[in-house]
Amino acid sequence: MTETDVTVASNGVFRSVDTAMKRVSMWQALPSFREAVPGLTAMLILAFFCGLPGIPWPFTIERFFSYIDHVLPPINGKGLFLDLLHCNYVVTGLILGLVIRNFIGVPKSWEPGLTFTPVLMNAGIVLIASQYFLHDLAKLGGTTITLMVVFVFGTANLVILLFRLFKVDERQAALQAAGIAMCGVSAIVAIAPMVKARTDQIAYTIATSIGFGILCIIMMPFIGRLVGIPEYAFGIWSAVGVPNSAQVIPTGFNYGFEAGKVAGFANIGRIVLIPAGVLYVYFVAFTSEFRREKISLWQVLKDKFPLFVFGFMAVWIMNCFHLFPVPARAAMEQVMIWFFAICYVGIGLQTKLGDVRKAGFGSVTTATAAGMLKLIGCLIVILIGLKYGYFLK
Repeated sequence: MTETDVTVASNGVFRSVDTAMKRVSMWQALPSFREAVPGLTAMLILAFFCGLPGIPWPFTIERFFSYIDHVLPPINGKGLFLDLLHCNYVVTGLILGLVIRNFIGVPKSWEPGLTFTPVLMNAGIVLIASQYFLHDLAKLGGTTITLMVVFVFGTANLVILLFRLFKVDERQAALQAAGIAMCGVSAIVAIAPMVKARTDQIAYTIATSIGFGILCIIMMPFIGRLVGIPEYAFGIWSAVGVPNSAQVIPTGFNYGFEAGKVAGFANIGRIVLIPAGVLYVYFVAFTSEFRREKISLWQVLKDKFPLFVFGFMAVWIMNCFHLFPVPARAAMEQVMIWFFAICYVGIGLQTKLGDVRKAGFGSVTTATAAGMLKLIGCLIVILIGLKYGYFLK
């Protein structure tokens, strides 16, 4: 297996490892628009038939589930698919993409277009800033920021400790710690050259992170509704608990629109922690090497910090000064949802479930256990905080 045989993703952009290790922009890594047309068209059509919000098209999977719910007898007064399973455009788009990728197969002509998934996701994140004002930042407050810092660095320590107990390769431990504790794929790609990870280790760790994120998208809303957590608090839980940034927002929107907005806004705070978090994981996993190597925090920041964060901040500042009229904000909100809906399909179409098995039972189990402990611990803290008036809108 050569380096160019294995592809990795940065925020969902799949490209060769040797390309990922170089200073290359997202646009340089993307194929031409002509090559991407089949894949982009396929994602749009699939998202359309999953039920794009705001488009009154009757022949959608969501309408089909609604019809079945009306035909079947209700369960405790609720419909099976829409009320109990919550099969909205987030879940249907993701599962439809997964089924096509893993059971039917994705045509090669679609592959270039699928690499535009993170572009649409990042554009949606920039647009979501139009829904926030200065008081929204104040509402996040020091409690949420502290929660994020504690669980990012605490989870990194937990993963490395568990991997050492099970005597798993320290490079794999560093990759999994960065992926589970911080921003999934972005953190994995950032730390990979520092720990000199093999290409297969990178690919399998990314598969583990994405697989756990998909589990979060489906599982967390059920838990949230079971314990009755408010949408605002659920958005914070998503931003702290879901490992891959590209899956934080769909997890939030799968619970509710307000939860999705809060998840997107709070997730920016976690993204800012990537450079410090990557260096921390490297220091903990390779203490002796860290003392010998001269690694600059500024260099990590310059090479790995996501540029779309600056776009988010620019739109948010303009919105704080009320430069967008109400109709413009409503239109930006609708376009944002469409971008995200298409991305959910794209995430499913790019996810190969078989790659998770290749990572090895011990590595996957240990990383998943750490991720679950992080989710449970964060939920307990939020539930306690809610009793004392924290994490409320």
